[in-house]
Amino acid sequence: MRKNITIISSFILCIALSTIIYIVVNNNTKPTVSPENIELKVLINSDVTQIKFSEKPTVLVFFTSWCPYCNEDAPKIVSLYEKYKDKVNIYGINPIYRDDVSEVEQYVKKYNIDYPVLLDETGAFYKHYGEPGFPTLYFIDSEGEVLDQIIGSTDLEVIESSFNILIEYF
Repeated sequence: MRKNITIISSFILCIALSTIIYIVVNNNTKPTVSPENIELKVLINSDVTQIKFSEKPTVLVFFTSWCPYCNEDAPKIVSLYEKYKDKVNIYGINPIYRDDVSEVEQYVKKYNIDYPVLLDETGAFYKHYGEPGFPTLYFIDSEGEVLDQIIGSTDLEVIESSFNILIEYF
C-alpha cells in the first residue's frame, strides 16, 4: 500500500512539474508597445516626451535609485551609452511612484547619466511590461516589439551582446 502511495505521489509531482515547466516555457511572451502611445515626463525639465522607436534601435532601462542592482549596473549602461549612442536610443525609465525625485536626480548625477531619464508617474508603463523587477532592460525594434530582455544585474559583456544583436537586427 505504501509503495502505491509513493508511486502515485511521484506521478502527481511529475505532472505538476511538467505543467509548470510548460507554462513557463510557452508563456515567454514579450510585450509590444505602440510607439505613438508612449509619453513620459523628462526628469530634468518635466516636459512630456515621446519615445521614438523608429529612429534607432531602442533600449529601455527600468530602474530605481534605491535598488542595489541598479546601482551596480548604472556604470555599465553609461559606458554602453557612450559607446553606442549614435546607433541606439537609450531611455532610463523610473517608476517614480516607487521612488523620490530628489533621489533619482542624485542617482543621475552620481553616475553621470546623459541619456534621457523619464518618469513613469503612475506606473502604467512599468505595469504594461509586467513589473519584472529592477533593473530590467528591454531591447526594442522600430515597431515597438521587444527582441530581448535582461532582468536583474548581469555582466557588461552580456548586456553589450544584447546591444550588438539589436544593432545588427535593425
